[in-house]
Amino acid sequence: MQLWIGLLAVIIMGGGLGGIFYLVIKQQTGINTKMIQFLAVIFILPLILVLGIFNIIGRETIGTLLGVVIGYVLSGFGKE
Repeated sequence: MQLWIGLLAVIIMGGGLGGIFYLVIKQQTGINTKMIQFLAVIFILPLILVLGIFNIIGRETIGTLLGVVIGYVLSGFGKE
């Protein structure tokens, strides 16, 4: 079961990176703040999931990291 969740996390990360590459290459857009935030979420959340499932990090650490990611993503929300 852990292997499948790890593979799913890798697929999510690859899909997110592929989506960014598509936007940059095919649609001739530059990398902006929203893309960097999207990449941070798409890489950090599955990584936290996998590390938690394999008991590499504890529950308290998972909660702290999730709070940091949510704060980072929502920090620029009111400015726009």
